[in-house]
Amino acid sequence: MFNIFIPLCGIFSQEILLHLFSAFTLISTLNSFEKWIFPETRPLWFLREQFANKVVVEKPAVALESHQLSCEMTGGLPCAHSMTFTVFVLILASFFFVRCWDRSEAWRSPFCRCIMYFLIIGMVVCMWLSRLYLATEFLHQCILGSYLGIRALSTFEGNVKYLFSRPRRYAVSAVCFLGGLALSVYYVKLELNIDPHWSVREAFKWCPEPTYLRHEVGPIFALVRDLGNLMGLALASPLYKL
Repeated sequence: MFNIFIPLCGIFSQEILLHLFSAFTLISTLNSFEKWIFPETRPLWFLREQFANKVVVEKPAVALESHQLSCEMTGGLPCAHSMTFTVFVLILASFFFVRCWDRSEAWRSPFCRCIMYFLIIGMVVCMWLSRLYLATEFLHQCILGSYLGIRALSTFEGNVKYLFSRPRRYAVSAVCFLGGLALSVYYVKLELNIDPHWSVREAFKWCPEPTYLRHEVGPIFALVRDLGNLMGLALASPLYKL
């Protein structure tokens, strides 16, 4: 998303580029914090552990294979792919529909709205099915990811003028606070005898091919990446001047 689709959208409109990058950065940070604070296993890890411990004796006829897309290194709740893809589709559909609404009266009919809603729902459901097929997320993780993405995007859209008008010092202070919060969670987990790197250990344990594991999808790397993106936005504040 960050490397290909968002820059391509920026070719057509600087407004949509800023909107997409800001929304994606905030929602990706929210997702990283949720995975960091509330750990939950993935289907691939869960099933292989059940088979290894002889809890489930009869193995399915379909082989439970691993490849580059299924060897994730973070927890499964909420599904980051569902969360970000839902936000991406909703933002693009909103901009596209508003443009067509202004240029043609045909797009103002209830029929066109229904078609757009069905297309959005269909694409999101296809995303869910792809994650279920790869055994990387449970269904409830996909649904919750899309729901949280919609709620977070709704909150962002309702406060976008306020967020874009914040002075630089307030924005930088907020990012520093989030960094301190992430660090505090790390030490709280250590005090509670909870392994902060449990998901990385699970990934190395149940992924048969270590070369499939990517450091850029690790929980700490994801947090640092998202907080770095947020700091970039904070240093560019107030964003309404861009």
